[in-house]
Amino acid sequence: MTSPGVLFLFTVLFAIARTGSPIQCEVSHSIKTLSKRSTYLKTCDPEFDACRVLVIEATRSGKTVRTVKKSCTKREICVPGPVFMHLDNGLRETGYSTCCFTDGCNSKVPALPTWNETPNGFWCPSCSVKHPEPCKREIIRCKGSTNKCFFRVIGPIIHMGCATESFCTNSVQTGITITDSLGVLLSSQHVECVPAHRG
Repeated sequence: MTSPGVLFLFTVLFAIARTGSPIQCEVSHSIKTLSKRSTYLKTCDPEFDACRVLVIEATRSGKTVRTVKKSCTKREICVPGPVFMHLDNGLRETGYSTCCFTDGCNSKVPALPTWNETPNGFWCPSCSVKHPEPCKREIIRCKGSTNKCFFRVIGPIIHMGCATESFCTNSVQTGITITDSLGVLLSSQHVECVPAHRG
């Protein structure tokens, strides 16, 4: 017969072991225009303690590309909320990022927020070029909740324009990039953001 002391010790040890177990997240890349999709439940590496879903839709000249990425992440670097950026050439990206903290919690893809065309009093330099073409900086008036000026380099492509803080953070962490030609890159990139200018 098991003593109450042994049962108590077993319960405590089980709770400790359970607390330290890795989180499980859905992991996927979905690229609508390329007809590729793969999703599976993954046991995250020990350093990750949260699950993320990022959905991005890019629009230019009436053409739209939608991408979804589900991944393991860290609680302290996961930035939830709307993701926006826009350039003076008409390219814009609209998205939403969610963070959650239980097994399989990122199975649902969030709805995209409504694009806000209202100027907000901020401005940024803007250009979109392919190196080595010079970046002729134009002034673009920021819209909606965009209050950061961003500079993004993906291979030979340079983008500058207005963005939200969540765009800056999520672009670096997820590696989803939608190019001028509305092609999708799932690769590393360099993004820098500074506060937008007012006036």
